[in-house]
Amino acid sequence: MYTSGGTAQVQHYDVAVVGAGPAGLSAAAALLVATQGQKSVHIFEKTAMTARGAAILVGVNGLKALQAIDPQLLDGLLAKATKLEGSDRYNMITGEHMEFMAMRNDMFQEKYGFHNALLGWSDITGSLKAALPQGSISTGCPVTAYKQQEDGTIQLLGPAASSSSGASDAEVVATCNILIGADGWFSPIRQQVLQDGPPTFKDAVVFRARIPKPDFMPEQRTKWWVPPTGPNSADSLAVFIPLPGGDMVWQCHCPVAVMREKGLQYDPVVGEASSSHASNQQSSSSSSSSSSSSSSSSSAKERCLKAFESFPAVFREVVEATPEAAITEHGLYQRTPEQIPDGCWGAGNVTLVGDAAHAAYVDGTGLALSLEDAAVLGWHIQQQGLTAAALRAYEAERISRVKAVFGLTAKQAAAMKAGVPQRQLLDERAELLYGQAHFKPLQPVAAVAP
Repeated sequence: MYTSGGTAQVQHYDVAVVGAGPAGLSAAAALLVATQGQKSVHIFEKTAMTARGAAILVGVNGLKALQAIDPQLLDGLLAKATKLEGSDRYNMITGEHMEFMAMRNDMFQEKYGFHNALLGWSDITGSLKAALPQGSISTGCPVTAYKQQEDGTIQLLGPAASSSSGASDAEVVATCNILIGADGWFSPIRQQVLQDGPPTFKDAVVFRARIPKPDFMPEQRTKWWVPPTGPNSADSLAVFIPLPGGDMVWQCHCPVAVMREKGLQYDPVVGEASSSHASNQQSSSSSSSSSSSSSSSSSAKERCLKAFESFPAVFREVVEATPEAAITEHGLYQRTPEQIPDGCWGAGNVTLVGDAAHAAYVDGTGLALSLEDAAVLGWHIQQQGLTAAALRAYEAERISRVKAVFGLTAKQAAAMKAGVPQRQLLDERAELLYGQAHFKPLQPVAAVAP
C-alpha cells in the first residue's frame, strides 16, 4: 500500500477489475483466457463476498457467452443448476391457484442450443471465482476513484482519496495498465468517466433471503403470488424459488406508493447505505420524493411483514420464520434506454462491464448481459491486445446490443399494460435475447502453443 511518505511498494497489474460480482469475475476469467494466461489480472472487492440471498435464472444468452469464454466453466455451472419446470401462480389476495406456466425447455434447447438454468447467486460467483488463480481477489478493498499517470499507468485510489486535499495524501491501492469498472449500480468508476449520475430509482423496494427449502416446496417449480390480472409494476408480488442443494430463495417487490399507504418510508439514497447494493450513492442527483430513511427502529423483517400483511399466510409464515440477519432490503434501480450512452462508456484505458455499464431489471437479464460483456470484451482484447482501441471496439459492439434489449424492455412494458398476451411478449424477447446472441469462442489457454 502506498503511504503519504511513499515508502511502501505498490503492486502493479496488467488489468485491474473493480468489483467481484458475476460481471467482474467473468470479465477476469475471459481476459485470462484471451491473453493466454500471460497477463496479470486482479480483482478488488469492497465487501467480504459473503453469501447473498438471491436466485438467478441464467438466460440462454448468458450460457452461450460462458461457452465462448470457457466450455469447462459452463459445464461445471450447469452441473449445479436446476432445470426449472415452470411456475405456479397464485392470487396474492385469496391465495387461490390461478395457473401453471410451463418453461419451454425443450423448445429453447432445440431452437437456441440451451435452456435456462436456475442457480443461486453464490453458486454462480463461486464457480466463476474457482476459475481464477488463487490470490486473484482482494476483498475488503474498496476502490473509489482512479488517477491517470503521465507514464500511461492508472492509480487505483481508496476511500481516503475521496476526502484528500492533495495527491500526496491519497491512498493508492494498486496500479494497472487497464481498468475495468464492474462496481455495480452506483459505480464510482462510471461517475468519474461519464459523470452522468446514478441509475433511475424504479419506485420499488425488494426484500429477499436464502433459507432451507420448506417441505411443501417442489424441487423444480417456482411459486408466485401476483395480482388477479397478472404481474404489473403498480402492484406488489412475491415468489419462492427452489435452489439446487436443498435451499430456497424468497423474494418480494413492493412499490413505494404501496409502502407509503402502509406507513412505511423508503429513501432511495439513504436507504441504500445499509443494503448489499450500497456504493457511493450520489444523493444530490437521485430522484427521491421521500425524506425518511428505510433505516429506522423497525427491522427489514418487520417492514416486509407490514408491506405484505395482506398476502396469504403461507408467504408471511416463511418470512416470519426467516432469521433477521438473512433478509436483505434494497431499492430497485435501472438504467433507462436514454441513459445508455452513444459511442462509448469508457475513456482511455478504462471501461465498464455489468451493472456499472447497464443496470437492468432484477430478473436475470442483467447477469446474462454481464456474461455477454465478458465474452465480447475477451474477444476484442484477444484481437487487439490490452489497448484502448480494443476497449472502444468492445463498447461499440455492446452498446448497440444493450440499447436493443433495453428498448424492447421499454416497449414491452407499454404492451403489457395494453393487454398484449404475456406469451407473445416472451417469444419476442426470447428471439432478441437468445436468437440474436452470438459469440466468438476464445482460444482456451491449454490449446495455445508455448
